[in-house]
Amino acid sequence: MRYIFLFLFGGFSVLLVAQGRYDVSSSTEFSIAQGQASAGDTIVWLAGTYAGVRMDIEKDGLVITADTYGTVLFTGGSRAVIDADEITFAGLQYVGGSIGSLNVINVNGRDVLITHVNIQNYTSHKYLVVEKESRRVTINHCNFENRINLDDKNILSILVDSEPGYHKIQYCSFKHFDGVGQDQGIEPIRIGLSTQGHLDSRTLVEYCYFTQCNGDGEIISHKSRQNVYRYNTFEDNPVAELVLRHGDEGVVYGNFFLNNMGGIRVREGSDHFIYNNYFGGLNRRSIFLQNDPSDPLVDIHIYHNTFVDTEEVRLGGNGSNQPSNVILANNVFTDPQGQLFDEETGSETWISNIAFGNLGIDMPSSGLSDLDPQLYENTDGYYQPVELSPLVAGGSDGYPEVPLYTGMEYDNEIALDIMQVSRPISIADRAIGASEYSATINVKPHATEMNTGPSYLFDNLVDYLTATVSQIYIGGSGDSRAVNLSSNLDWTVTSDQPWIASDPISGSGDATLQITIAANEAGSSRSGSITIMSNDQSVTIEVFQDPGLSASVDEVEHEEVLLYPNPTNGSIQLLNLPQGILNSSIEIQDSNGRSVFSKDYDTLGKGLEIEVDSLLPGTYILTLKYSPGVVTDQVELSRRFVKE
Repeated sequence: MRYIFLFLFGGFSVLLVAQGRYDVSSSTEFSIAQGQASAGDTIVWLAGTYAGVRMDIEKDGLVITADTYGTVLFTGGSRAVIDADEITFAGLQYVGGSIGSLNVINVNGRDVLITHVNIQNYTSHKYLVVEKESRRVTINHCNFENRINLDDKNILSILVDSEPGYHKIQYCSFKHFDGVGQDQGIEPIRIGLSTQGHLDSRTLVEYCYFTQCNGDGEIISHKSRQNVYRYNTFEDNPVAELVLRHGDEGVVYGNFFLNNMGGIRVREGSDHFIYNNYFGGLNRRSIFLQNDPSDPLVDIHIYHNTFVDTEEVRLGGNGSNQPSNVILANNVFTDPQGQLFDEETGSETWISNIAFGNLGIDMPSSGLSDLDPQLYENTDGYYQPVELSPLVAGGSDGYPEVPLYTGMEYDNEIALDIMQVSRPISIADRAIGASEYSATINVKPHATEMNTGPSYLFDNLVDYLTATVSQIYIGGSGDSRAVNLSSNLDWTVTSDQPWIASDPISGSGDATLQITIAANEAGSSRSGSITIMSNDQSVTIEVFQDPGLSASVDEVEHEEVLLYPNPTNGSIQLLNLPQGILNSSIEIQDSNGRSVFSKDYDTLGKGLEIEVDSLLPGTYILTLKYSPGVVTDQVELSRRFVKE
């Protein structure tokens, strides 16, 4: 509530109105609080675990937060839609939920701050979407981890409008996205679309940490113009790398690309600038200039980078769409795992580079010297020049300057090295490579797993045990269903029916359970449940086998149709409905097979809400019949639910 205080100053009374605080612990309380709150007020979620909470934030100027960061955990069908400006959304966790084709967080507002939020082990469309109408959205100290479904949908999506968005992604961690790379579409960050490649986004990604991001070949997909990527760490990503795509004028500097694949691929565009980066331990190409007919590369600038114990720089010479005007200046390449370069075009411009090891190409006539750079391994395991290294004061000028894009601040003058140590004013006095000589400062990554993401992430402030489904339908004998479990506890599984089995029956932390059923000798409908227990927490999953139902989740293309909440005391929602279906009808029958609700629909989108207030408490079967597109044959899908 809002508090009023009266203070006396020199005989004058001054009325001060303190900002209001509203403590909430349910969806209903949140809605009431938002209705009463004014700009500047705070809505505080009290510590606990909450299932099925959708927050529609529609009032400007609010702070939505946890009483203590990390102690509020949303699961089940929980999600948030921010349709207001000047919102702070802080300290909340989304773990182990399932919302099908919906996004966990949608941002439509301007001047929004999302901070210390953890999204982990969710089944969803995308984790976070910043819509194109948004401006100046800042996302910092958040963790994005392990989306359960492997659909072709990226994790954090920034969309672009005709005006720059000026968004910031800072101090975030992106971890453990399963897959095999290639073009699966599970990019941790995508900025723009192929159709938005001509638009200026001016998004800044800085001090973020990326590891085991295998769901796509692109860790970051640059599909708009004038974005800056600096001081990030890309570590142990076996099949993916930062990729500059349709948008021109990408700026990549101050980053560490370490181990496995994880370098830079320039697929399309022009006027990209890559400088002050450290490449180490990469067992595939460190930089790949792609020979692609869709948008051949022009004006690629590679300055002041350090390459140590890594695979080659591929210069794009294989094919009929060779990059043009590629300038390599003041870089050091040493001790390759195989060779330093491959696929040269012969038209590169080389300026004061040092290479030591198997060159892999013909030595250019100038601009590339075969010298031992005299690097030493520091106490953190990274390489930097000794005092008398030929790199020190070995730089040369004569290459294009890095542009400074309107409304952004970054080191376009390369006045700092990778550790943000000042370089000499004169380019000729600057060191070749990413770092100046220093006797006191170690070269090492700015972003690590421990200094990115929410501050509470490793403190285990809340115990949780949750599953992505609350009910499953299994067909014939021996069939199984996978159930994804999210937990930071030890747990055991029990069944209330001898025909339901789980593998495993105990474990610790996250897991996938395989639920199977024994032969149904009677051939009749039956139901039971499994319960996952840990200390004072438990999750129960209803298991149904009904030979009379035509429903099987396999009949729904790609995604499971969800009925939520179940049980319900007011309304039910069908989520993940196929798009573009026609001639639809919904019928609800009671346990005696009597129809208690029937309604036709011309079309259905991806979700539908049905009011069931008038139904008596009991068990019901909801049947959806529809024609997919222009197909005349109807598909029938049934779900069982309980009205409390």
